[in-house]
Amino acid sequence: MVSRIGKEIELSPVELGSQTAKKVEINLASGTPDPRVMPLKEIKEAYEEVIDEYGSKVLFYPGAGGQEELIKEIKNILLPSLDLSAKESEIVVTSGAQHAMELLAKYFLENDTIAVENPTFVETFTPLKLRSNVVVPISLDSNGINVDELEMLLKIVKIKLLYVIPNCHNPAGVNLCEERRKKLVELASKYDFYILEDDPYKPIAGSTPKPIKYFDKEGRVIYISSFSKIIAPGLRIGFVIAREDISQKLALLEQMDFSTSTINQYVVARLIRKGIVTSRMKSLSEHYRKKMSVLTDSLQNEGFKDFNPPKCGFFLLLDLKKDSWKVFLEAVKLGLSFVPARTFFLRGGETMARLSVSVATEEQIVEGVKRLKKAWLYA
Repeated sequence: MVSRIGKEIELSPVELGSQTAKKVEINLASGTPDPRVMPLKEIKEAYEEVIDEYGSKVLFYPGAGGQEELIKEIKNILLPSLDLSAKESEIVVTSGAQHAMELLAKYFLENDTIAVENPTFVETFTPLKLRSNVVVPISLDSNGINVDELEMLLKIVKIKLLYVIPNCHNPAGVNLCEERRKKLVELASKYDFYILEDDPYKPIAGSTPKPIKYFDKEGRVIYISSFSKIIAPGLRIGFVIAREDISQKLALLEQMDFSTSTINQYVVARLIRKGIVTSRMKSLSEHYRKKMSVLTDSLQNEGFKDFNPPKCGFFLLLDLKKDSWKVFLEAVKLGLSFVPARTFFLRGGETMARLSVSVATEEQIVEGVKRLKKAWLYA
């Protein structure tokens, strides 16, 4: 069985039929940040510090839309490092980016038409799809979403939302160029729709164009991010920046499920205040960039050339020119996992594979590509 496509792959020899799957030794599938660089010591200290300072207060029910301490740290310290600014009343804290997406789907959509990149990240896209009537895929290239194709669509179809991943795209690995970011804002104003800018990789991306939200003068861009990649995903802390009337409604929706941990908000606020979040930005971007360079070099060495070199992040989208599921089944026998990428596409994608450098070591990446080549030959 393939479980939780965006995060982990679990394999059962029984579910793979008569084929015997040896234990997966090399994981080029996972979307989990590298556990070797998670700041465990600093997180532990932050828990102790906030309990010592605030006592039982950190274990109360959370307030609507986020704890004041965390919102202030996001506004004053984090956002300037992301080329963003916002009023405190425009920031809503959520249980990660996926929770934010669910709240935004509830707020905006009721059998509406939306547009998304093709491919797109299936897990954050799902709540939007469930509340939409029509989903229109827009193609993607090395510079991000095809804005000319989008504009042609907008001339004949009215959309409510456009969902985009501008940096370190999952699964494609590309960055949206600045010219297209500006164009998206112009189109949103001209054709009266909102843009959901899903940007969890910006803190580890290194140098990127300014956020789409940076160019927004009308409140048509809703910015979504999280601390999953820069700190740890298990903390489940993300945030939204939206026009004040939207953020107020989102805060009320967020309060309805009380899902965002109070103590984890205090811990993240403490880590931001101590400079741990911003200090990790450069080191993590270099860490993943080095591993990605190993992956791209290894693919080239083994004759795999059909991919756009990723600009940042964890993921590379490779066209195997063969059914990726068949290659995957052969790879499993060799102790290698990756993600057959068909599920990321609204159309096409049968030959595409998503490879991840997040949890594998550099040595495992090199060996994994060698095994991928063997699997490709057998498939």
